[in-house]
Amino acid sequence: MTTIRTYVFVHLEEGPVPAGLLTMTDEPRNQFATFAYGRRYLERTDRIPVDPVALPLHEAGTSRTFRTEEGFAVFGGIRDAAPDGWGQYLMYKAMGDRLPSEIDLILASGEHRVGALAFGPTSAQPERITPWGGGPAPGEEFTLAELAEAAERAQHVDELDENLRALLAAGSSLGGARPKAATKIGDQPWIAKFQKRGDSFPECRVELATMRLASECGLDVPPLDFRCVLDRDIYLIERFDRIPHGNWLERRPFASGLTMLGAHESEVSSFSYADLAGAIRQFGTEVRQDLHELFRRMLLNILVTNDDDHLRNHGFLFDGEGWRLSPLYDVVPKPQLGLERRLVLGVGPEGRNATIENALAGAAVFDLSHDDAKAIAENMSRTVATRWEQLFTEAGISAADRKRFATCFRLAAPAS
Repeated sequence: MTTIRTYVFVHLEEGPVPAGLLTMTDEPRNQFATFAYGRRYLERTDRIPVDPVALPLHEAGTSRTFRTEEGFAVFGGIRDAAPDGWGQYLMYKAMGDRLPSEIDLILASGEHRVGALAFGPTSAQPERITPWGGGPAPGEEFTLAELAEAAERAQHVDELDENLRALLAAGSSLGGARPKAATKIGDQPWIAKFQKRGDSFPECRVELATMRLASECGLDVPPLDFRCVLDRDIYLIERFDRIPHGNWLERRPFASGLTMLGAHESEVSSFSYADLAGAIRQFGTEVRQDLHELFRRMLLNILVTNDDDHLRNHGFLFDGEGWRLSPLYDVVPKPQLGLERRLVLGVGPEGRNATIENALAGAAVFDLSHDDAKAIAENMSRTVATRWEQLFTEAGISAADRKRFATCFRLAAPAS
């Protein structure tokens, strides 16, 4: 049995503040964690829950130790601060093909992790602990050319050499499956996404065009950019969880849809957009606005054939009083031969069937009348139908690839 304790910090305006003590236990047939808030943290007027669902705040005068539910190795809000996909891939390479544990993922994540949490062995300050030994100094920055080259080389080696280990500082803290790294444009942090080995289409350009399409459909889309460096495509999206304030970089608390629903990775397909709407109603501060935004996102995923709408691809940000939907991210169409479309999350009375009719049938969940929901759907459908090809062309996507992706937009209304 392995037991590791770490302090959990929350970045507030004054800097990282110890919020409580996390204990992670790894037994041969069981993994679980416990957490207890510190008294001084609970006495703060600006305290923020580490996990709004599993770790709610309580009165400072009471003592309470939380334990994960069966099947959960760690609390969702803390797991959100650890990498998956690409970040795990880099750690795996750095560790000589030893699979990183949940504990490794949390303690080895650097300062670029999403949200406002940090970790350390003492309550003095956060400290990164890597199972592969010493790494690059925190805050080390690299050019986009260096990051793009390192991201590509990292996909062609069995183990990271010393030069490639530099990528760990910029890329191993981040979630998602695509090769990516944290970078800056001026004082503003951004996420850079790179080409992936074996890509069958220019995914960076497709995501850029689709996100621009989402913006034209009225969705909340963060600033986007695109670079081509050393013949490598780089898609850039501004970080919405990092806000520069002169000498202070605000780190906005983040929680995934998975965390807001208290869900396990293995059961995501049993949840629906209606469940996310319920979380907005329970924890939100601008409920009606976010419900309408969520409805538009569901429609967008139907209209562009994005079937990667799992709960980690829905995020929430703490606004000082409650939780708001984060800006949109990770929307990429997926060409399909068949006519039937299904999303990961349930859409309406017909379950996961990705049809406009199914979405409209559940409009009341999003505080919309049927007529208002129908008007939104018609406007979005018209925008998608009339604008997708032009935006794909402007993103530098070839005629052959545009023809391939045309099947993704067949549910949108024909151009009038």
